[in-house]
Amino acid sequence: MYRRGAADRCGAATQADTQGEAKERMRTVIINREEEKTIPASLENLLPFRLTDAVRRAAEQPEVGIVEEIRLRRGRCASLTSGGRNIILDVVLGGDEMEGVMNRLCGGSLYAYSDTICRGYITLAGGVRAGICGRAAIDNGRIIGVSEVSSIVLRLPHRTPGVGGELCRLLVSLGLSRGVLVYSPPGVGKTTVLRGAAAQLASGSCPLRVAVVDTRGELCVGLDMAMLTIDILSGYPRGEGIEIAARTLGAQVIICDEIGDTKEAEAIMNVHNCGVPLLASAHAARLEELMKKPGIAVLHKSRCFGVYAGLRRVAGRPFVYNYDISGWEAADELL
Repeated sequence: MYRRGAADRCGAATQADTQGEAKERMRTVIINREEEKTIPASLENLLPFRLTDAVRRAAEQPEVGIVEEIRLRRGRCASLTSGGRNIILDVVLGGDEMEGVMNRLCGGSLYAYSDTICRGYITLAGGVRAGICGRAAIDNGRIIGVSEVSSIVLRLPHRTPGVGGELCRLLVSLGLSRGVLVYSPPGVGKTTVLRGAAAQLASGSCPLRVAVVDTRGELCVGLDMAMLTIDILSGYPRGEGIEIAARTLGAQVIICDEIGDTKEAEAIMNVHNCGVPLLASAHAARLEELMKKPGIAVLHKSRCFGVYAGLRRVAGRPFVYNYDISGWEAADELL
């Protein structure tokens, strides 16, 4: 078991690191995130006061940590999520209130956000992402509109200095010749650790040229410090963004979130053949589940990734994560 504090930064790989690529290992990494219990200012004025007041009062309780999500449900109690725990709030929003929230989230223009609403989300200022669901209008099997919004899930980003050092170390241990893929179920912290790794790779005495492909506008939150050698491709489809990052921006490392689409696999393989490693994330609870995804299986067979890092939270300890580290040889046995 490997234990590292958040102050550690990526450094030279040890001999044991390079020799142990094929072994599955578990490391516990202490994550000291800034405790943010308040609603972002960019969001507070968009929500009903009685909801923000209820969130604030709940967050003041000593057993409640960082507020990660706020969930609004039409005709049902709102709730917040902290440390994986769901906390019910004594606030019920009616249909008119939900419509009002949606209108404010979209700045008064639902049409401007119609494309992403059909895909289930809205990206707001400050990297807040709102998951949306309601009654879908379908044409030839395709969602063309959403009405009667029944749920709005607000995922709140947090600045997390020091997070992501383990991913940096893994990239360095591979000599930047192959990428690292971090996986977990939704909501565990993949975006958080990728964001932290981007900041660490693009800073220090020997910063790398890092390109962040931020398709949904939530990965680049907090990466606006002047000294970071980061180029941000905001809103680009992942495949196109990845190729632009390698071919026209000359990136040394490319970072993106939530890969797995077979359409993206060709672009990722092209970038790998150009010698640019990818640090990315994917949804999966276990390595076996990850390898069953067609797009990931194609990338694995092309050896685009040298390490697969399963991210897990330690129950009851919101700032502690487990990394289940597997080399590509271990993944071979699952195919």
